[in-house]
Amino acid sequence: MSCSKSYLIKADLHLHTTASDGAYSPKDLIELAAKKQIKYLAITDHDTLQGLDEAAKTCQERGIVFFPGIEFSTVYSQHEIHILGYNLQLTNPNLISIVKKLQNSRWLRMEKMIAKLKSLGISIEKEELAKFSTNRNWGRLHLALVLQEKGIVNSTAEAFQKYLEPGAKAYVPRYRLCPFETLKIIAKAGGKSVIAHPGLSKADHLIPLLAEKGLIGIEVYHPAHSENECLKYRQLAQKHNLIITGGSDFHGHLAEDLKYLGEMPIPLSTLSYLKSN
Repeated sequence: MSCSKSYLIKADLHLHTTASDGAYSPKDLIELAAKKQIKYLAITDHDTLQGLDEAAKTCQERGIVFFPGIEFSTVYSQHEIHILGYNLQLTNPNLISIVKKLQNSRWLRMEKMIAKLKSLGISIEKEELAKFSTNRNWGRLHLALVLQEKGIVNSTAEAFQKYLEPGAKAYVPRYRLCPFETLKIIAKAGGKSVIAHPGLSKADHLIPLLAEKGLIGIEVYHPAHSENECLKYRQLAQKHNLIITGGSDFHGHLAEDLKYLGEMPIPLSTLSYLKSN
């Protein structure tokens, strides 16, 4: 990947913390962002609003413009599509209810996956998962990290391949929203919807339909996107009058994650739009 280019202000609109599957607490991540001279950022943890108040407070102290966010995992016609929501009203009752439902589904799936691993002779306790997420918003990456720490696999990628990806020995599906339903949820909470890393979703044909239903932007710049993909999604955004965003998708478990933090070029017009909306 190399979508980076020169830009005037450092920003990152796709970051994860220990509220979901990141390695840094919201406060520590923002302190790191401040050291990298990032001026605009969004915390977009998976299916949770936890940590956003702490992040907002630390950003205010560090003079960083903060956009409260979330990353919803959705599915449509066997395509996994991630939708980022920005500038949400965190007290919106419908949003809180949906997030609670998603959290419960994560809990149920985790119990089933732990049971499957146990049937394979691999014992994992919830206390081991808690080492990687104090908020107990556990996902497959947390299981992968435990499997790596126990020496059962050599990497998280191997953990997914052997045990955790669809079709693998310990995989269990979970409840997911439909992307069109997700656009409505975000809009009702006063937020703005952006499709995350579309190059990974392989569902470009849905972008025009999503744009008709309230999508306002495309995450054009992402570490997984090639130069050609960046160009393609930039053109798609322009064609459908969508804003162009970018983010590192920072998790912080790998040393290379630091290389991309704050290094995706984001147009000043996008930052101004989000700041005023």
